[in-house]
Amino acid sequence: MPVDPFKLNHWVNARKLTPALLAQHAGVSPTDLQALLDGAPVADDVIASVATALRVSTAQLETTGASGLTVQWQSAEDLYASRRPIQRDGIHFYNYYTMAVPHGRVAPVILDILCPADRLPALNKGHLEPAITVNLGPGDIHGRWGTELNRDTWQTIAANTGPDSWIIGESYVEPSYCPHTYSLVGTEPARIVSYTGQANLGGLIDDLNLWADPAFDRFTKLIESGLPPAEMAGLLFGARGYDEASAAAAIGVSEADLAAALADPAGHPGLLRELGATLGFDYRLLLPPVRRHDPVGKTYQSLDATRASVRDFLGYRVASTASAPHLPDLIGLFVQVSGEAGGVMAEPAETHYLILDGELTLEWTDQDGRLRTATSGPDGSAWVGPFVAHRWTGDGAVLKLSSGMHVGVLDLIELSNTYAPATTIRRARRDTHGWGYDS
Repeated sequence: MPVDPFKLNHWVNARKLTPALLAQHAGVSPTDLQALLDGAPVADDVIASVATALRVSTAQLETTGASGLTVQWQSAEDLYASRRPIQRDGIHFYNYYTMAVPHGRVAPVILDILCPADRLPALNKGHLEPAITVNLGPGDIHGRWGTELNRDTWQTIAANTGPDSWIIGESYVEPSYCPHTYSLVGTEPARIVSYTGQANLGGLIDDLNLWADPAFDRFTKLIESGLPPAEMAGLLFGARGYDEASAAAAIGVSEADLAAALADPAGHPGLLRELGATLGFDYRLLLPPVRRHDPVGKTYQSLDATRASVRDFLGYRVASTASAPHLPDLIGLFVQVSGEAGGVMAEPAETHYLILDGELTLEWTDQDGRLRTATSGPDGSAWVGPFVAHRWTGDGAVLKLSSGMHVGVLDLIELSNTYAPATTIRRARRDTHGWGYDS
């Protein structure tokens, strides 16, 4: 098993061990341990002994992904070769195809919609990851999001047969565990792209799976209300040994003033900021989130709304897919490319592209600073890493999708709270320093 030397070094530091002490506790030779810290291969039993001594699993030390990867490119032919026929409800329901993606990363999938128009499509059970879904046409499709059919749970997702053909179809954003399914509207074939982005709750869910049942029940009862400001404040206060009376006293206001601020956070930002500074928490947790969705949780966008968003950006013509403020890491853009006019982009999060029309060339700077290019027609796709400089040339259109797989909203919040963030990140990246007690 390949071991990531930086993960290993992190755990050595976190456990407050020197390499010599770790080798002794693990019962391995100092030479083998140094080989691991240098990224050299050693026997699996050595890795297992080191993991046991560190009180971690071997999976927590394993290398994931490719170091220095900037772009993963995939031809249309490779997309088609990834086809998986799916049987559901006794019929050939979908064909799935996977877009370009590095090992270990979430990728968008393309689905051929095969359920005929005269059949009510069977619902799936949803999934943890929220998603953007876009109709790629050429036909319209029906979307279903519930057992009882109404205007929220049964809706046409239209393909674009009018102007601005580079805006290929309607789109929507779905939340975690939203049941959904699709069927054709007529006899014309249709496809969708479904982008299941990283779930920010994923790490918490992994941990919740290990909790005792009484603790989990207590937690779920706490968040049943959705954690409005007063409930959130109670959680933050209690963890720090405060109640509302002592919290109010700590900043020299009355309980009534504090209650008023929690009832109307937007009207009392100064008080809440002082409260967070004094008690030691991020006051932004007391500001209520902005939500925009229908009764089943989805956020839909029509073709007219997408056309209304058309604008110029860095030499491209762009239009937004559906988006939602409560799912801020899920971002989609239709991008029209015209000749050599397109400027250089360097996105904060990983980005997926699907070529929709024309023949387009992606240019990017690789890890050695060299200019690289790849060219494809429709259904070519690319994954571009965070802050990798790149641009598109040619004549055609691409669909651009991104999620919070670094750098996302949670990362930005944490960075905004970090003392000397640039210094911290520079030190942390590929850190091989010991914790300072080596002889």
